[in-house]
Amino acid sequence: MELDLMNARRLLVKQCPRIALTLIGCGGTGSWLAPAIVRVARVLEARGKQVKVAFVDPDFVEAKNVWRQNFCEAEIGRNKAVTLASRYGLAWGLEIGAMPVRFDKQMISRQAGLVGELTVLIGCVDNAAAREEVARIVTDYSRTNSVWWLDCGNTQSYGQVLLGNQAKATLEAFELDGLCTALPAPHLQHPELLISSQAEDVPMSCADMAQFQAQSLTINQRVAAEAADYLLRMLVTADLNRFASYFDLTAGSGRSVYITPENVAKIYGEVLCPKKQKSRSKKSTTPRE
Repeated sequence: MELDLMNARRLLVKQCPRIALTLIGCGGTGSWLAPAIVRVARVLEARGKQVKVAFVDPDFVEAKNVWRQNFCEAEIGRNKAVTLASRYGLAWGLEIGAMPVRFDKQMISRQAGLVGELTVLIGCVDNAAAREEVARIVTDYSRTNSVWWLDCGNTQSYGQVLLGNQAKATLEAFELDGLCTALPAPHLQHPELLISSQAEDVPMSCADMAQFQAQSLTINQRVAAEAADYLLRMLVTADLNRFASYFDLTAGSGRSVYITPENVAKIYGEVLCPKKQKSRSKKSTTPRE
């Protein structure tokens, strides 16, 4: 691990005058991540960027959500996306789009991935169907190298953050010395993210599980903090050197997968030397939010 860190490349994203940040899912993790997204947007604006922020979620705040999510009793009955957009838009003087519907690929601007605009889709959802929509967008815009997917997920006390923008295998992203310009999308890192689990068919929601102590009240804040740091390092300080992070609150442990040709080659199932050869790589199971 230490050797990986020493050899890690820095991520270099396209420098565009316009940046679109779309938060998909405003519940357990999304509600805590929302204020961090707005802060990053304001920093980018201060640097002369044109930033568009949008929150997407069809659900309404329920009494059980107040236990684990970033809402209060006065907001019960309001749509989650609208609530967060109003709250942080007023607090930071930023216009935030609110979409109180299920996410689908038609919501993304036709300008996404075109010259002059960088799009970051921030997934905080608890189902494979929503991730499938994001994966379709990443696939459609892979060639532009301008649409990124930051995916967040967790179980009771375990969580992960995954970042990527490519739906097809390529190691050309490492041609610039010390830098990397593209990474395998989350659904390439863990294909099971697009497979519905039996848990998704169970009527008990994450909020229900939290209320009955089946899910930690702090896990979502930890995931959100990690994702916020990814955004900051990716878009502001330009020193992001990892593309996957995993942590366990019960064990008090954490690890990251660093940006190296070797680690990316494992995702693509390739051997770097002496020649690139196709080989199958085993995938481990990761949790969902």
